[in-house]
Amino acid sequence: MDTSLHGRQALVTGAGAGIGRGCALALAARGATVIATDIDRATAQATSEHIRAAGGASEAFALDIGDDSAWESVLAAVRERHGPVTVLVNNAALKASVAGDRGLLDSSLEVWDRVVATNLRGPMLGARRVLPDMIAAGTGAITMMTSTAALYSISGFATAYSSAKAGMIGLTRTIAATYGPQGVRCNAVAPGVIMVGDDTASQEAFRKATGGLVERTGVPADIAETVVFLSSDAGSYINGQVLVVDGGITAHMPGLSHSQNA
Repeated sequence: MDTSLHGRQALVTGAGAGIGRGCALALAARGATVIATDIDRATAQATSEHIRAAGGASEAFALDIGDDSAWESVLAAVRERHGPVTVLVNNAALKASVAGDRGLLDSSLEVWDRVVATNLRGPMLGARRVLPDMIAAGTGAITMMTSTAALYSISGFATAYSSAKAGMIGLTRTIAATYGPQGVRCNAVAPGVIMVGDDTASQEAFRKATGGLVERTGVPADIAETVVFLSSDAGSYINGQVLVVDGGITAHMPGLSHSQNA
């Protein structure tokens, strides 16, 4: 399968750390010019410098994904210096734990609006801004970073986050259905538990929590390689789909599985 991305401009949001940085590095390793963006420009710059040190092509920008004018400004600069973006990875998100996102009756409307503005409106704005160039080029690949939180819920936690991530799946499918005939593919990736760094105690706690059926948490590279596949010609026959990359968490019920294996 050809996962080469030479000659393509790939913009990654939230590229300063974690999954976003992993995606940026993997896309660059396949030959893409990577536009690393983050609300914290210093972290995006660190990712971009890492790519260039390895011989890749990259530039960093500060980007608040919830600000439409910021999208317009960044994409205009990218278009002038590198050409139009034909690969978009909508990764940046506001975590429920950071926002104080709890049960519906325990969270404020301000929390709801803030989470939805970042986690659903932001990816919508990005897609809306890159689509004209992709349509003009007759090719494009958009990956929405949704979450397994869109597929199952945790009582009293992440109401806005789960809702916004589920909304991304609907957005993915409508973009695919509408613009697929014009050469644009749009898919979603739903990561499970992803750990940055090596924490043996946490890994063991995770294994026990899943009844031993999932041996480890994911790492950014697990998600990044999936994004590379979807962004490349190797994934050219995949459109409007949600790829769950969770080690099998959503494929079983740990409590019942554990009791059956006892």
